[in-house]
Amino acid sequence: MQKLLRSILVVVVLAPLAGFGSPALAQAGSGSSPPSSQDRLFLAFIEDATLAQNQWWEGQIEISDGLEVPGGDLDAFTVRGIVAFQPWIDVELGVRVGFGNTDGPVDGSGATDLEAWGKYLLESQSQNVQFAFGGVVTIPTGDETAGLGEDSFGGSAFGTIRYRLDRLILSGHLGVQFNGAGRQFGQTVDRDGETALQLGAGLIYPFSGSVSGIAEISFDGGRLEDSDDDLRLLGGVNWRIGGRSTLRGALTFGLDDGAPDAQILLSYAAQF
Repeated sequence: MQKLLRSILVVVVLAPLAGFGSPALAQAGSGSSPPSSQDRLFLAFIEDATLAQNQWWEGQIEISDGLEVPGGDLDAFTVRGIVAFQPWIDVELGVRVGFGNTDGPVDGSGATDLEAWGKYLLESQSQNVQFAFGGVVTIPTGDETAGLGEDSFGGSAFGTIRYRLDRLILSGHLGVQFNGAGRQFGQTVDRDGETALQLGAGLIYPFSGSVSGIAEISFDGGRLEDSDDDLRLLGGVNWRIGGRSTLRGALTFGLDDGAPDAQILLSYAAQF
């Protein structure tokens, strides 16, 4: 798994950089405008203070290595779908769910938990500042015996901001999550749900008119009694290959026991 992670990391980092030498990208880099809603964060995709212009469809591959669980470390391979759309002005609705396979002290395959969200973009007096608030409902469709779900209904509320500088977007969000009792990793006894803090920060920097760099840090408190906090650091790239298509890749590092040691995200997103 570690060799595979290193190999894919080379692709994630070098593929977009290879395009910088092309005339099209070089031309786009001169005088290119700041990134738009085509650039979304990875870890805080839901909480990002921007909306899908009309529809956002994304297929994502996630490879995780070294999540600490009772009895050892858990590796996972997950294919995930993300759909977001703007049914009314300044409102985004969306769902995110996947299917995964795990290997470790517990293993198996099945669905992940399903997340459904709604988000409202507030009117701002400044074009450089965007505020939004929203909520997420987590439905326990995942297989908790394989480490793909938490057997627990959950709900969260969040507030978020984007601040646009000349060639940089800064982002931050703060939220709280409420969780019901559930199980993880094949445990036979329910654990009480916890009220957990969520917060994160990110930045988007356009290297050219087509390629933007992403950096994020996120914290999610443990959802169940005695479960570990999830703290991650991410570096990634959005590579727009057309007016409606974006290739996205990122690498995360876990900074707490509730996060995998390393994780790779690769996806293709289309907007309509």
